[in-house]
Amino acid sequence: MRAFPRFSNDVSAVLGGFLLVVPIYFVTISVLRYDAPGLKFFGSPILILGTLVIAFAVNARSVLSVKLVPEKPPVLNIALSLQMWNVAEIILVLLLLSALLTYGFVENFEPRPIK
Repeated sequence: MRAFPRFSNDVSAVLGGFLLVVPIYFVTISVLRYDAPGLKFFGSPILILGTLVIAFAVNARSVLSVKLVPEKPPVLNIALSLQMWNVAEIILVLLLLSALLTYGFVENFEPRPIK
């Protein structure tokens, strides 16, 4: 029973790199405050968060291995294979996600007046 297909480490790193182009472009252009072409299209939260989630899932699947061994009692085996590019992309995804969530919090935060 295989729930998710497993890509090779190189394929998942390349796929994750292509998926990270959109969020990196958006964050870079937003930080530099340029009115670049395609910013409104790439500014879609579904597109940005979707590419981040897919890149994280593909690279995490390549690094993490989980197996349930049907013994008495059942044993759960969790193994990590630390591939440099996959781990670097996972860290980059988490940094981009934290930057976007921090921006969303700071932009929408209003201090309450003290009575």
